[in-house]
Amino acid sequence: MDLATFGAIMSFGLDLEQQAAAFYEIAARGALEESFANLAKSARKRAVRMERARREGIAEMILEPITGMDGDDYHLELTPDADEAELLRQAIALEETTQRFYMDAAVKIPVREVARTCIRMAQESERRRAELEKL
Repeated sequence: MDLATFGAIMSFGLDLEQQAAAFYEIAARGALEESFANLAKSARKRAVRMERARREGIAEMILEPITGMDGDDYHLELTPDADEAELLRQAIALEETTQRFYMDAAVKIPVREVARTCIRMAQESERRRAELEKL
């Protein structure tokens, strides 16, 4: 899936956050319950931020093509019915992928404020990954 426009990148980010929230909500059990519940709540808030950034950025965005981003590069198979060790591995991979997506998007998006939002979200993903690695 080629992410060739501002809207496509922002929609993909929104979908990524919704996918993360759903994964964390379903997988929140056992020793991971509290951490994953917090991550699900955070992903829902991040989805709202992406939606807001998309709405605000479109007003400034001319329909210039964006090249070099492909949604397949950020695709993950998440299985929330796995054991806790596998859930933790998937969660770390998810945070690494979201970090990479937001950093790549920040470089490509020509709307300064939206690019800054993407950088902040990449930094949050890095912090979230580091917290998961401590579990």
